[in-house]
Amino acid sequence: MENKILKLLLVTSLSYNATFLYSFLMFPNGLQERQKSSWSRFFPIPKVRNGNDHEATLSVGTNKTSTKDQFTLLKARSLIKRAYKEAIEVNEFVRKYFRKDMDLKKKAVLEEDYLRNYLPFNDLSRIIKSLVDVIHNESQKELSNLGNEVQKRIHKLQNPSDCKTAKKLVCKIPPCGLGCQHHHIGNCLLAALGTNRVMLVDYSSVSYPGIQKVFLPLSDTCSMEDLPKQVDEWKGDLQKNYEHIQVVRLDLTHETSPNTCFKGLTIPKFLEEKVEFLHDDPNMWWIGQIMGYLLRPKPWISVRVQQIKRKLNLTHPYVSIHVRRTDKLFGEARKFEVEEYMDPVVAWYDSQVGKASNYTRRVYVASDDLASVISDARNKYPNYDFVYNAVDDKKLLKDMKQTGQSRQTENELVALACDLMILSESDYFVGTYSSNIGRLVTQLMHSSSDATFRSRRIDHRMHYHRGLPLTYRAVEDFSGGKGELSFSAGETIVFKSSVESPSYKGFGRNEAGQEGSFPMYKVEQTFTFVQYLALNDTF
Repeated sequence: MENKILKLLLVTSLSYNATFLYSFLMFPNGLQERQKSSWSRFFPIPKVRNGNDHEATLSVGTNKTSTKDQFTLLKARSLIKRAYKEAIEVNEFVRKYFRKDMDLKKKAVLEEDYLRNYLPFNDLSRIIKSLVDVIHNESQKELSNLGNEVQKRIHKLQNPSDCKTAKKLVCKIPPCGLGCQHHHIGNCLLAALGTNRVMLVDYSSVSYPGIQKVFLPLSDTCSMEDLPKQVDEWKGDLQKNYEHIQVVRLDLTHETSPNTCFKGLTIPKFLEEKVEFLHDDPNMWWIGQIMGYLLRPKPWISVRVQQIKRKLNLTHPYVSIHVRRTDKLFGEARKFEVEEYMDPVVAWYDSQVGKASNYTRRVYVASDDLASVISDARNKYPNYDFVYNAVDDKKLLKDMKQTGQSRQTENELVALACDLMILSESDYFVGTYSSNIGRLVTQLMHSSSDATFRSRRIDHRMHYHRGLPLTYRAVEDFSGGKGELSFSAGETIVFKSSVESPSYKGFGRNEAGQEGSFPMYKVEQTFTFVQYLALNDTF
């Protein structure tokens, strides 16, 4: 009986989504009626607006379209993606249900009968997925052009023709891992873009030696040698007159460091009517641009990555996972078993190749607990080919034997740089957002395209250290039960990213200060747009 209910749940959800999409696309004038109906809670309608919150005429591709037509197009894109997301969420929900208190024999039968035949992506889900692919292809060129323009603007700021007269911001960061370190540098670059200054990084306290051997320099025309002996500390306060000071230092080495208005999860104002309608998550795309600039590999690293991929026969499509353990398990995150990473991997491959027995399901693994993860994965998933960067792993083992330490060495830096590229170039990535590397990989994937359906987190939602919290707006009232958060339509919900939450459920705080969980279909994400001085003029 339970199996029939679960099957009905999936089919009903997908049929509902498909029927609604057809009705909307065929009868867009019925929008006002839909707003009044109970259906609107499943599909919050995106706003097309200008700075005065009025409807505006936008440009898509090379054609100008009327507000009405553009509004319809944007809603259609949003609804199709939302339908596909709901299919994935139902998949996730039922998979978690099957995993509870189930012996292996019964579980194997159910997974074969239901999870493969019904849940990953049945015919209806495949149709919705094909529509998502069409949307992606249509917006990809414009999104790519926008990204190229942002990269040119960052490069222009970082490479003034006369470094001596250019205003500068010196970034001082604490010693920490590669992902942590670059998220700190990212905060400095955001502040530099916001205040129209060249960013220079003080690498004297960084954990990894040789970082400038691995990644391209952040500036070709300025260096730390160009700085005066005395540098003023910037407290992040824009009200005080720092404009006349040529060089300021932004010190992020302690928790009470300056907190500027240019931070993670703020988006440049000029992008408000562009990226929000081209990308599912503008925050992710913008941070992806920042990380994409900071982590441009030197040519020899790119060559090394291609050599590793050829040796592993790592051709597309392939999936990657990043398993973070060791010191991260001491208070920062719990241990995630291999099955928790592999559930989305199995579903993705099922959706791509079905039951084809002659297809190699290859998974690239990066981990700080590599031997244990590889052994566990191969024992539990014998039909999958798990590969890893064995060359650099041997070097790390040699470091351990010689010095007793393999972490934060030059060899590890090279290995991490190669892992970052291979992970971010994969067709599908699964990782944890409690890990800086997990977040970094996803951000890099979004820097070149909308990777919403190419990555999967298994713990926290995306967040940015020292950045703004994720915020949502309630699209309708919700009266929560025990442990749930109640709110009214229009209310702002501040998300708690430190709490594990599946894609269909969130955990946050309402305007009254109450905390609890809530269904994600009751809210829509809001974004904060800020004037970045280096990006003020229109591209």
